[in-house]
This record gives sequence, C-alpha cells and structure tokens, in this order.
Amino acid sequence: MRMFKDFFAFKCTAFGQTDIGKARDHNEDNISLNQEQNLFLLADGMGGHDAGEVASQMAVEIIENVLAGSSQDKSRQETLIIEAVEKTNADIYQENIRMKVDNGKGMGTTIVGCRYLEKEKQAIIFNVGDSRAYSYYQEELLQISTDHSLLQLWKEGLLKNQKKPAANMLTKALGPYAEVVADTLFYPVKKGEKLLLCSDGLTTMVSDEDILDILIDNQQSAEKIPELLINKANMAGGEDNISVIIINFS
Repeated sequence: MRMFKDFFAFKCTAFGQTDIGKARDHNEDNISLNQEQNLFLLADGMGGHDAGEVASQMAVEIIENVLAGSSQDKSRQETLIIEAVEKTNADIYQENIRMKVDNGKGMGTTIVGCRYLEKEKQAIIFNVGDSRAYSYYQEELLQISTDHSLLQLWKEGLLKNQKKPAANMLTKALGPYAEVVADTLFYPVKKGEKLLLCSDGLTTMVSDEDILDILIDNQQSAEKIPELLINKANMAGGEDNISVIIINFS
C-alpha cells in the first residue's frame, strides 16, 4: 500500500527571480520562496521612491510570518490566508496614517501567493491586485487569478461607454484603504504541471503567447524559466520591475 501511495505522490520545487527592469531606478518588487513550508509569495509595491519597496517587503514578511508556523490542514488554510492578508493591509494602512498619507494615497502593494498542500495535492492561490497566477500544463497556459483592475472590469463589460483604462489602474491593493479581502482559490495540481506567479512588469511587456513559447521550450528546466522570462520583458523595453516565480510539480 505504501508503494502504491508513493507512486502517486509528488512534490513541488520553486524557482524565482526579481529584476529592476530597464526604466526604473529601484526595485519595488519582493518575492519569497519558503520551500520548507511550500509557501511562495510575490508582491509588487507602489507609492514612490522606497515606499513601494517597503510595502511589498512588509507584505511578504508579514504573510510568511503568519502562515509559516501554521498548520497546513486544508480546513484552516483559507481562513488563515485571509487573516494574514487582512493583517498585512492593516499594518501598511497604519503606516500610511503614521506618515499622514491616507484616503487611497500613500504606499501600497499587490500580492499573489501559493501554498501547496501536499497531502491534498492542492494549491491554495490568493491575490490582491494585478500580479497574476497562471497554470501551465500539457503545453497550455491558463490564467487562474483575476486581476483587480479597471482594465479587467472593462474587459468584462462592466465599464460601459468608457474608454479602455490604463493597465495599472487597480481596484484593490494592500495599504491604501482600511479594508481589503483577498481572492482565494483551491486549485488541484497535477504531476507535471507548473504554476507561474508574476508581476505586471512581465505581463505588460510579454504576451501570454510568448510566455507559453518559453514554457514549452524549457519544460524540462524549470529553474531557467524566471531568468528567460525576465530577459524577454527587458528586451521588450523593461518598463517596470519584473518578478517571476515558477513552481514545478514533479
């Protein structure tokens, strides 16, 4: 029976990289790869020099601290993640108030994260903002998170008679407002699948089709993919910081 179970068991291994890009003078993105806890986080900060970097660093550190020592029991994960995101938002919001910057201004950050629950072979994906989670499986790429942006609302036909909004106009972020709720999704992963977490510094520079081509060409060498995707974004202009995490299930 043990051999039967082991045959179907698989693990995840993550690789990540962040880059300043070609147009910015500092990097406001932060990533965290906690392989021991199967917890992977990516945050894209905003709010001016240094402030965005502070917000994104707070996000990955607070969420990791809250979740890393917690039970990986599925029944508690969604609640714990929502609480961790709420705490992060509250702490950044209070820092904005301390600096006398509130009412939707001041520093903020997106977050996209994945925690793999090995026993259930499920990943819980969560996000606030427009940093994305994708699935790559059998040479198909599928976005499994939903952007919190005016552009997304426009694509869904919810902004009628309005011009196409700029891609970076967010409807949710951590820090600018007192309350925020993360989207969460229990996602059943498959052996041989890859999950891609990325900031919009990648997706505004590189099309899904070009991302897919790189994944297909390098499906046996997941550790190379973050660097290759970042290089592709920089070759296209690198107009923003670029962060990429690849989670490989094997």
